[in-house]
Amino acid sequence: MQNPHVRVLLIEDNIVSARLEEGMLAHADTRSYQVQRAETLLESLDLLAKNEFDIAILDLTLPDSQGIETFLTIHRHAPNLPVIVVTGIDDESVALNAVRQGAQDYLVKGELKQEKLVRALEYALARSQKAPGGVAEPKKKAPIVGLIGAKGGVGTTTLACHWALELHKQTGDTVLLADLDESSSSASFLLRVDFPYTLLDAAVNLHRLDTDLWGGMVCHPQNQNGLDLLQAPGAARVADPLTGDRVRHVLRFAQSQYRWVVVDLGRLTAASLAILEEANDLFVVTTAELTSLHETTRLLRRLLDAGYPADRLKLILNRKLKSDPLSPEDLEKALGYACYASVPDFSAELTEFYAQGRFLDDRLKLRKEVARILARWRGVEEKPASSGFGFLKRLRE
Repeated sequence: MQNPHVRVLLIEDNIVSARLEEGMLAHADTRSYQVQRAETLLESLDLLAKNEFDIAILDLTLPDSQGIETFLTIHRHAPNLPVIVVTGIDDESVALNAVRQGAQDYLVKGELKQEKLVRALEYALARSQKAPGGVAEPKKKAPIVGLIGAKGGVGTTTLACHWALELHKQTGDTVLLADLDESSSSASFLLRVDFPYTLLDAAVNLHRLDTDLWGGMVCHPQNQNGLDLLQAPGAARVADPLTGDRVRHVLRFAQSQYRWVVVDLGRLTAASLAILEEANDLFVVTTAELTSLHETTRLLRRLLDAGYPADRLKLILNRKLKSDPLSPEDLEKALGYACYASVPDFSAELTEFYAQGRFLDDRLKLRKEVARILARWRGVEEKPASSGFGFLKRLRE
């Protein structure tokens, strides 16, 4: 039996055109059309990421995208979604081009009638053989792991680089390390890359992003097959701040290209805050210094207030000295949050290896410690019976 409900994504910035098309669908006799509207390309990509639709009605001219690239972007992000292009009479050639590249049909705004619109939707649904209201196959997305520093200088980038390398080593899977630390080039330095393109280039060219363009945006660290780096903007030049919405969609595209995505978030910024919902797990890196602990308390509160789930938020105490007076239990009481793991202070060894140009050597004790934490996180290592790092009861309640 045909489902009476059709979920429609209407991508239209003109309020008059949108109300007209919504009214036509609201009064259709065949079945119910449930319409959600987006006014921009980025807003439509957000809706596509969070909802299932049966069909889309697309205006090719939007505030943040124009012409055939508007359709191609939607098609890349939702290749199985049938799309009806609605265009002005002067843009019929562009609309025909969209049909040649995968759109189901096109309609001219000045000639738009209810019967034409409904018939176009029904024909498109029939041709695509997509059952409205049906259960779509789950999309395979690479998990995103974020590392964020309580403040600068706590070792976040060093841990992120080792994390990405060790993740590839342990799993054999492809891994992307995305650097969001806007003013830094530390990841590029540690991975020994000199490359002209950065995350900002990918964000600016979001409407053109496909597999071929992506291959030119990421760099491939020497002797690290299986690991790609998407550099921070500061690695190439002084740049304007990143836009969180665009970065979010760059990462969503990256999820289709890799098995794992590791993100060095640097410190909390508007851009990093905007993509928190994309991270499956978020590791907060801090040290036992008083200023670090103060900033850690503030950061944890901000993350929780922003709605990030407490059970996906994990605290790593970096550079833990044997002489530190604070025990893990003391630290938990001081922060009001539980530690997931602690990393001993390997500064002396790192200095020695760095002097020899061996920045990310897998013989480093730090690398072995990261491997242990990573194995525990992946669930391939039996957890100790008593580690002293239990979650606080108030976070379970």
